[in-house]
Amino acid sequence: MKRNRRQSTIINNFFTLASIIIITITLVIYLTYMRDSKDDINDEKIFITKEKVIPLECEDSTSISKLFNQKLLNKSINALNKGYYKLDGGYTKSLNSKSIIEDFISISEIDDYFIKSIGKKAKNDIKKFLTINYEIIENDKEKKVDLTKKIKFKAGTIRASFRANFIEIFVFSKDFKFYDKKEIQSIIDCTIKVYKNNAKKYK
Repeated sequence: MKRNRRQSTIINNFFTLASIIIITITLVIYLTYMRDSKDDINDEKIFITKEKVIPLECEDSTSISKLFNQKLLNKSINALNKGYYKLDGGYTKSLNSKSIIEDFISISEIDDYFIKSIGKKAKNDIKKFLTINYEIIENDKEKKVDLTKKIKFKAGTIRASFRANFIEIFVFSKDFKFYDKKEIQSIIDCTIKVYKNNAKKYK
């Protein structure tokens, strides 16, 4: 009887040892191969690391920037520098008060400000290009506002959206206080500088 117990104990110990060996081998294989495969899937995250962006002097409490795709942003800089871009601008006029924005400045003038800030004219007849979609948003002075919120005086906002193949990759907006063309030009110049400042090279 004792002999049978001893044999069963030996058999149990053998299977326990075998189980430990199998589990150990499985863990080694997983950590060696499966983990590498997982890293390969996330190559983009490893390859492109988010660097800390130091805000420029032209950015202030009235400006907002938002990054959607770092990889496309990095690549789009080359397109911009080569002139592979298109400007698509328009107005968002005041509805409740008399609109004067269109009389104040034309889309062609704003386009010229962008071209000057970019430093290169846009090429014609190109299939792939960076689209700079911008809006001159006129502040609605007679629009009802929540008086409990802090209201900052402004004449309007310039919002620019940078898009590659219809994919929005970066947005920047900044308020302008007065109907002053020099201020508008300064904001557009800031827009391009902030866009370039957020583009980081591959490591």
